[in-house]
Amino acid sequence: MMDEQQRFDPTVGNSSEAGLHNATALDIEKIIEQQKVSARLLIRRDLELSRANERLRALDQMKTDFVSVATHQLRTPLSAIKWTLSMVLKGDVGTLTNEQQELLTKAYESNNRMAALLNDMLISDQIESGGFQFSGQNSTVTNILEELIIEMYPAAEKRNIHIELKQPDQKLPAVCIDPAHLRAVLQNLLENAVRYSKPSGRILIELSENGGMVSIVVADNGIGIPETEKSHLFQRFFRAPNAIKMETDGSGLGLFITKSIVERNRGTIRFESKENEGTTFFITLPAAVSAPSPKQQ
Repeated sequence: MMDEQQRFDPTVGNSSEAGLHNATALDIEKIIEQQKVSARLLIRRDLELSRANERLRALDQMKTDFVSVATHQLRTPLSAIKWTLSMVLKGDVGTLTNEQQELLTKAYESNNRMAALLNDMLISDQIESGGFQFSGQNSTVTNILEELIIEMYPAAEKRNIHIELKQPDQKLPAVCIDPAHLRAVLQNLLENAVRYSKPSGRILIELSENGGMVSIVVADNGIGIPETEKSHLFQRFFRAPNAIKMETDGSGLGLFITKSIVERNRGTIRFESKENEGTTFFITLPAAVSAPSPKQQ
């Protein structure tokens, strides 16, 4: 039996509690120290990420500057080549043989493709960097489309492709978009429709207006877009495998530029397509609000 001293000694029975208290204090100190170490590591990682982001921004700016300078520097000689070839092809410096005419025409077309590629590269880079300016000018869709159809007629006729333009009886309102930007949008869609249509194909362009929005539909019965590639269609530099197989030339920038211009002008763009059956693009743009005349103000 436990004697009286042991029974009433206050230190007996409290030793385990003291030990537990000391162990808990040590654990808390360890946790606090680990948290301090973790905090220092997080601060260091944050600084490293900040420096990496700064380097990436600097590299991106260097890339943008390079594209801009290179594009502007190349435009001048390409314009000179185009002007020279145009004079020769018109016969201003003498009559050409059929073989010479054919070779120089190919050179002229290649020069135009190079100029168009440089322009697309510059615009897409400006869009990516936020430097592309979108103005609030108004454009007449019908006028621009009629001009483009005339320009594309030789390429379409060469492959026996029929282009049809349908528009309502009433005059369409202008759309609130810079004419040069609208021309780029419509040119990309029409060029793709002609380029990827099958021989003896048909391209239908339909215009309408509803609820203050002008609708533009461009439909072809060409090669279409594979189901697995549809989600990538508007990505920068993307080209579907069947498009590359049919037409090796192309930058994959046209639809990226088109979508960016349309959406930044408060419009919408979507498409429907089935491989080997054709593609239809649907664009809507806000109609321009006519300014009141001085008498109405």
